[in-house]
Amino acid sequence: MLRLPRPLVVPFARWHAARAHLHNVGGQAIVVLPGVFDPVLTKVGAWLAGELPGWVRPGERWLEIGTGSGVVACALARAEARVTASDIDPAAVRNARLNAALTGVMVDVREGDLFAPVAGERFDVVVANLPFWPGNGGGLPLGRAFSGGEDFALLRRFVAEFGGIAPTAYTVLSEAFAAFPEARAALGSGARLVRRQRYRGEWMDLFELGACR
Repeated sequence: MLRLPRPLVVPFARWHAARAHLHNVGGQAIVVLPGVFDPVLTKVGAWLAGELPGWVRPGERWLEIGTGSGVVACALARAEARVTASDIDPAAVRNARLNAALTGVMVDVREGDLFAPVAGERFDVVVANLPFWPGNGGGLPLGRAFSGGEDFALLRRFVAEFGGIAPTAYTVLSEAFAAFPEARAALGSGARLVRRQRYRGEWMDLFELGACR
């Protein structure tokens, strides 16, 4: 996570969010449109896009919740997963569809809240890079993409509801965030740490929920 003096965080976030950005993630060009969460600036999404393809069995059906720019969904599709991705933000849905087209992969991108866009469907694996800052955005641009709600309500909903969609779920937390201990607690005692890696100055923790692979 980019570290700036506190008075500069919000102005920088507004400046960054208002512009399009082009990144290379794992050898693949990714466009981040204005108003969409940047997976490279905040590191977690870029790390997931590099890590998760090694967990894919070709032909598996994967669901990504909160896809944002689609960087993770595209990486999973390149690893021969059958990928559905969703996001509550229509700008993110457009961005993910654009990146799937630019990458040349098939990703079914849908708009909606958490599991609502895939109600009644089943997947082999579900993954989510959910916002895990407490509260409701704190005045930051893209506040909904940063804030997990009071008492980490979004994480708790994910843990409670994923079993109706898939037997196994993954989610990631960065230890660089001050609220990491509380976010980890929100995952519950059933969350198992399956990967911990230092990436661009931060420790990334990948947790598995549900049956062990």
